[in-house]
Amino acid sequence: MEFQFLGGASEVGSLGLVVRDAGRTLLFDYGMTPTDPPSYPLRVPNNVDVAFLTHAHLDHSGMTPILSRLPKARVIATPVTLAVSNLLARDALKIARLEGYLPPYQSQDIGSLHAHATALGRHETFRHHGIEVELTPAGHIPGATMFRYRGEKDVLFSGDVQTIPTHLVKGAEPLECDILVLESTYSGKEHPDRTQTEHEFRDKVRETVERGGKVIVPAFAVGRAQEVLMTLAGTGFEVYLDGMARAVNSIYAAAPEYLSDPKRFRRAMDSVHVIEHQGERRHAVREADVIVTTGGMMDGGPVLFYVGELYRDANSSILLTGFQVEGSNGRQLMDEGTLTIDETTIRPACEIQKYDFSAHAGHSELVELARRTHARKVVLMHGDQREPLRDALAAEFEVLLPENGKSFTV
Repeated sequence: MEFQFLGGASEVGSLGLVVRDAGRTLLFDYGMTPTDPPSYPLRVPNNVDVAFLTHAHLDHSGMTPILSRLPKARVIATPVTLAVSNLLARDALKIARLEGYLPPYQSQDIGSLHAHATALGRHETFRHHGIEVELTPAGHIPGATMFRYRGEKDVLFSGDVQTIPTHLVKGAEPLECDILVLESTYSGKEHPDRTQTEHEFRDKVRETVERGGKVIVPAFAVGRAQEVLMTLAGTGFEVYLDGMARAVNSIYAAAPEYLSDPKRFRRAMDSVHVIEHQGERRHAVREADVIVTTGGMMDGGPVLFYVGELYRDANSSILLTGFQVEGSNGRQLMDEGTLTIDETTIRPACEIQKYDFSAHAGHSELVELARRTHARKVVLMHGDQREPLRDALAAEFEVLLPENGKSFTV
């Protein structure tokens, strides 16, 4: 059995793994890295038989429209993942054109891919011409799945995993395997207690509102915005939502089996004021206590309008809830206290705080997940500091640290 990473082996982003076994060629994820400019994985081989998409985030799904040009590849994913990845692919195409980048695919590629994709449920099995692959929940976000390929050896591909239950989803359900291909985003890093983090977040919102300020929460449209909204549910604050998360909410609400508590999700979303068009944004600035808005790294989206309106207000707060990649506006705000909007650098007077609402398993949780699979070998991917996790696993597993583009046999 031969593996080759097209991207995402030793970095977070552009993930793609080719598995060749018994004359078959399988692809697990095919993403991009939404940096400025975007970066892409190596070219996918033309002889891919089936592609399996773990979830919709662009670093896993962003290049899948290219697969529509291959002779026979078909894409397998949960219905939620297919719906959200379609939304994100079209948005990425729009952003590429606005920013002047040459997009790697066109809108017809997105349509063709999704017209021929196969949606499977969270515990179903894909069987086709001797290929057998089982789906099992990965936690992380609604619709995220791990895939177990039943071949010469059983291979479990994790995608992104979260082992603890959150407001939005239950924890991962790993299956036993011979070879575990495991993400390592938080290798060597632990998350703070989630309940305590949420308590501190709500306290900061309350403190900001009581001193007469507004709270801006930049949030990723897929997963993070919904977690924040559910964290704020029942607090009595006037919460407004803007950006692509509106459409994602509708997709999630239509697929209750992928949510931890569908009724609670609906109640939380029903309590939010949704911005339907740009003309309502000034009303939100006047009336809201909290504005949850895309984009999560503050490089674009409605968040820039709200920051432009409120950045001089020392009573207001900007509360970051997601990872801020190097070179992003959000990272610039964390590191230097400044933002760049329309080529103008500003220094917000607002209070700036960061809260860990991560949808990834921490270091010790990844170790425990590996033990639950009873694997003999662990292939670490999707991390830029894999060594601490390798060292933690080495006494119990044979651990491999592959590099992009280099084929290896397992």
